[in-house]
Order: sequence, then structure tokens, then C-alpha cells
Amino acid sequence: MFGLFKKKAEKKTEILSHADYNIIFENQIVEDTPIELLKIGNLKIPSGRIVVCDPLVYSDTPPLSRTVKPGEYPIKIYIAKTKSSGNRYAIAKLEFSEEKAEKWVMALRDIDDITELTDDNDYFGFPVDAGLGGFYDYESGIEYQKFEKDFMNQNPDGNIYDDFFAAEFKKNAVDQDDPNDIGDWINFQLPNSELNITMFHSGYGDGLYPAYWGINKNGKIVSLVIDFLVLLLPEDE
Repeated sequence: MFGLFKKKAEKKTEILSHADYNIIFENQIVEDTPIELLKIGNLKIPSGRIVVCDPLVYSDTPPLSRTVKPGEYPIKIYIAKTKSSGNRYAIAKLEFSEEKAEKWVMALRDIDDITELTDDNDYFGFPVDAGLGGFYDYESGIEYQKFEKDFMNQNPDGNIYDDFFAAEFKKNAVDQDDPNDIGDWINFQLPNSELNITMFHSGYGDGLYPAYWGINKNGKIVSLVIDFLVLLLPEDE
């Protein structure tokens, strides 16, 4: 009888990250691990629709549901200099404003239904099968897919990483004379275009990684981050 008067549970409208990434942005050491900042240039966002994916394997990933003001924005990588595993890309940040985020809201695509996330540590993310993540605009993704298709038509037995992108990554190697330093990132301008895409190493490699919108105190989007699950992990991880 009394159950009839129970208040209905509020429907979830957003999922917040377990972590405050400002801890990584504002400190040189986090969890006894030195943090190094790497700036890899700007990303052009002509449509305001952003794709987050493994560009070598899933270039046709649909864009995130929320949009941003078209423009050109810097990308910053926060590198965890771990004792046991060397340098690991911990956070990739696409920065729309220097304002501080007050909360971190899971970035979703139209196909994602947050009611499916029943455990506190559940999340929607993007799959990585080539050890890489990246940001790019939806329009850039269309041009990139054309580039991929043209490359494979011209090189039917080739491999787009080995035969093309490996040399692009090598340009950004810290030690150009070290054959083992193959480079960890690219900010690649698409041929015959002003558009660009980015690729960078993904934490500990392949897996499923979440992205979060940084929202300031006024509800404005100030950043988009990829969490490569290197630092600030949930307690039960």
C-alpha cells in the first residue's frame, strides 16, 4: 500500500567521471608519478561535431552528440612518466577555453543509452585496436576516409600505417637517431585540404577508453578529454 507513494527515481541525464582531471592539469606529480605536458598543435573544427576514436581502425566512428563552436583549438597530452612502464599518455585534452572545468560529463554518441550503465564504474568509450586514439572533426573524418580508400585502391597489398603513417609518426620522434623511437603522435594535414586529424598513443595500448566533456561553473563546455586509464583510477580497479 505504502509503496504506491514512493517517489519515482529520477532518470539519469548525465554520467560524471570518477576523477577530477584538474589534479593532473595542475600538478607536476600525481600519485608519485611525474607529469609532462606535450602540446601537439591545433585541431581545426569546422563543423563543431567531434569524433573520438582509433583512427587507424575505426575511422567511420560517428561523432559525439554534443557540439562545440567551430574554430581551431589546441590539443594537449599529459604524459605519466611511470617507474615500471615508462612514459604513458594518460590524458589527451582538446581545449576550447582556458576556463576551469567544475565537472566532467561522459561524452556520448546518439547510439549510447546511459540507462544501460548499471554499475558505478560502467562507461561508454571507444575501442582501440591499433594502440592509438585521436580527435578530429566530422568533416575531417569524411575526407580522411576518402584518403584511406584512395590509398588502399592504389596499394591493394599495402598497409596504411607501415607504408605511410609510420614515416609521419617518425617525424615527431624525440630522438630521430634512435631506431626504437618511432614517434608517439601526429597532427596530420589531409592532402589537398586545410583539414587535419590527430593520432596519439593510447595509455597502455588496446582497450576501451572513455571521453568526458569538461563543463565550467556556468554550464559551458571548456574541454574534451580522453582518459587513457593510467592515473586516478577508481579504487576497485
